[in-house]
Amino acid sequence: MTQHTEESRAARTAVIRKYWDVLMSGDMATFRSLLAPDAVIHYPGQNHMSGDYTTTDEIVELYRRLTEFVQQGTFEGEVLDITTGDVYTSVVIRYDITTPLRVLHGRAIGLFILDDDLRIQEYWLHEWNQNMINWVFRSSRWLGWIPRVFSRKKGSRR
Repeated sequence: MTQHTEESRAARTAVIRKYWDVLMSGDMATFRSLLAPDAVIHYPGQNHMSGDYTTTDEIVELYRRLTEFVQQGTFEGEVLDITTGDVYTSVVIRYDITTPLRVLHGRAIGLFILDDDLRIQEYWLHEWNQNMINWVFRSSRWLGWIPRVFSRKKGSRR
């Protein structure tokens, strides 16, 4: 296992901060540049967003939909902590999701593997309350409180 220097750990932390800033701003061109050519994103849950995204176009489309959620003012979050190990870089976030019924409070951890060029190679999101997130995504579609933000093409299986 490769040992990382403090300088390389700081560079990995900077990538994750940039990732978060890009997500919050919706800058998809910059987001695309953060992805390794063979990146894989594992999005958790049992809802229409869940699944493994394995092409750059699929990943960018997922994040485009997620940033619409942010831009509508439904999601507001902040980074609490970023840690780096020899392989993984992790981020802990806290967030609020505003629904027509109430504000939901959540936390999640993201585990990243960055390639040698400091691009996202693989990413797993782990929600602390996955049932709540499943409800948010399902109710947003069923009740229409986030119109068309998360619409999927017919026949899509995610």
